[in-house]
Amino acid sequence: MRKLYLLICFVGLTAFTFGQTYLLEDFSDSEMPPSGWTIDNLASQWSINSGNSAGGIAPEAMFTYTSGVYTSRLISPEIDLSGMDLVSLNFRHFYDYYSNPAPIFGVATRSGGGQWNSIWEVTPTGNVGPESISFDINNDDVGATDFQICFYLDGNMYNLDYWYIDDIWLYNQLNLDAGLQIITTPNFILEPTQITGTLQNFGETEITSIEVSWQVDEGDITTTTFDGISLEFLDTYDFTCDGILEFPIGAYNLSVWIESVNGTSDEDPGNDMKNKALTVPSYSSSHRPCLEEFTSSTCAPCASFNTSFVPWCQTHEDEITLVKYQMNWPGVGDPYYTEEGGVRRNWYGVSWVPWTNLDGAYTDNNMGTIQTWFDESLAKDAYVNLIGTNTSVSGEGTVMDIDVTLLSFANLEDVLIQIVVFEYITTQNVMTNGETSFEHVMMKMVPNAYGTITNLEDRVPYTISESVDLAGTNVEEWDDLGVAVIVQDQSSKYIWQSGYMVVDATFANDASLTAITVDGEPLDGFSPDVFDYTITLPSTAVEVPMVEATVTDPNGLAIVVPAIELPGATTVDVFAEDLATKNTYTINFDLGTGFENETFTAMNVYPNPSSGVVYISGADNAQVTVFNTSGAVVAEYQNFNSGKIDLSNMNEGIYFLNIVIDNKTTINKKISVLK
Repeated sequence: MRKLYLLICFVGLTAFTFGQTYLLEDFSDSEMPPSGWTIDNLASQWSINSGNSAGGIAPEAMFTYTSGVYTSRLISPEIDLSGMDLVSLNFRHFYDYYSNPAPIFGVATRSGGGQWNSIWEVTPTGNVGPESISFDINNDDVGATDFQICFYLDGNMYNLDYWYIDDIWLYNQLNLDAGLQIITTPNFILEPTQITGTLQNFGETEITSIEVSWQVDEGDITTTTFDGISLEFLDTYDFTCDGILEFPIGAYNLSVWIESVNGTSDEDPGNDMKNKALTVPSYSSSHRPCLEEFTSSTCAPCASFNTSFVPWCQTHEDEITLVKYQMNWPGVGDPYYTEEGGVRRNWYGVSWVPWTNLDGAYTDNNMGTIQTWFDESLAKDAYVNLIGTNTSVSGEGTVMDIDVTLLSFANLEDVLIQIVVFEYITTQNVMTNGETSFEHVMMKMVPNAYGTITNLEDRVPYTISESVDLAGTNVEEWDDLGVAVIVQDQSSKYIWQSGYMVVDATFANDASLTAITVDGEPLDGFSPDVFDYTITLPSTAVEVPMVEATVTDPNGLAIVVPAIELPGATTVDVFAEDLATKNTYTINFDLGTGFENETFTAMNVYPNPSSGVVYISGADNAQVTVFNTSGAVVAEYQNFNSGKIDLSNMNEGIYFLNIVIDNKTTINKKISVLK
């Protein structure tokens, strides 16, 4: 369908010497309805779109067509406008027309929960927008303590495609008013990153300079001044602040706010600040793009689309995860439609076929768009790895066992895990559209169409084991089955990771290392079976040494988590190929006293715990004294040079080593002797 895009801006504003932002909704929380909002009728047709069709910044609200004549409203929370007789409304939208008579759309107000009073309405005969709409409201509802606005559609809902809405702003216009529209710094920080975002002028006066500050948690505040700019009403400005985001692994809150405008205070602080959750993941891996197609053997456009889509998928079969859900319309119905496919369809808000979701977001059925998305998706970082196996059911029986392990590199909440059993090729659901075979057709969702919802923890394996009976499904060839796993965010529907299971596979469980280096040098005394090491650095050391590790199994994974400060510990989490087997190596960095940098040699005490024999490297001409927990001396070594001390005759327990080098450097170590 050819679309015509127009950009129109209607402005009719009144200036005030005082003002306030009463409502500001940009749908950035990806919730529908947003917090405090409600939907009157056809709630399932309202959803969050990950694009920016309304002309704002993704995400945005989206209404999707359906069959029937209805009225549907997206309704704001109650707003206290007491003492006011006029307010202004600004929003962005795009109405995607289909045919006549298309449903009218508009904005209405009410107070006291009474009848709706339309204040802006359009009877479309074609596409409308994308455009920014601004106008004043001065009807009898203004001034009420329970004022509400709604965005409504009324009519034959089959005769539109979509209505997109974004950046809803109810306010009094001020003389000097800047607003922080969005923080564009990514949520996941993999390397030193700057603070970026977009500002907008909401006031009458031109903005020529602006100060922006930012802070992470309760840390230092960094302020940047932007001079020489020229922003008229509703103009935007993309900014980059001074300072760098560089933090240890973990979760943080970023606050960004407007400090001053044109050298003075902003008259409306209500739209000056935004917060954003930031995550520094422990690791990142390759992202595998996921495509889900809703289709039908009764759909002629599906057959036309698949003449290009199927060959493209075959070309990229080793790079993508593909699942297709057969629908029971538009004709009599594809016989391979299932209720589970219907649940998935409703969860996504699918309204027609063919409908293609890419990493959880709808895209038009255009191969150029799909190729662009694929290239972008392939380049993204992933914060979840997965591996799994399923048993073959090509012999006797219809029961399939499935085991999948996920390993997350950040704390992820409300994660939806979908396990999909599909058949690579089906031929017995031929209907009316001319297609004679169908690819990757969903047969069963495990444990059901609602999947498994859980929270994933950083570097904590999560395993799902399921047994599913495929009797009664549409399986044609029992040796032609595959299993796909889709890991996605429950709220935004973004797919964190996807992949296929391996049939009848056994995965290695070796989670050991063959080597550890510290600042490029091999770690003294390293052994794959020893997991705790101590290195003493000069008292003046300020930089944490760089630790690198080599996994024994080339299919294993080592994640190095540097010490935050000195003294401190760097850990190496090692995961086997199965992702479930884990070992952790710890390198403790202590600070000695009296070392000179130019003559310093790192001291290492290992292994710890020990069966009794303890090695000390980097200690020349040293006096070593061993104390028990009562403070009694249990062993002494004079003129000790790097080597071993034997505590195997000691009782099991904790001991303390006091090491004095050249009569001036004292180092204390705690070791455990285990028998």
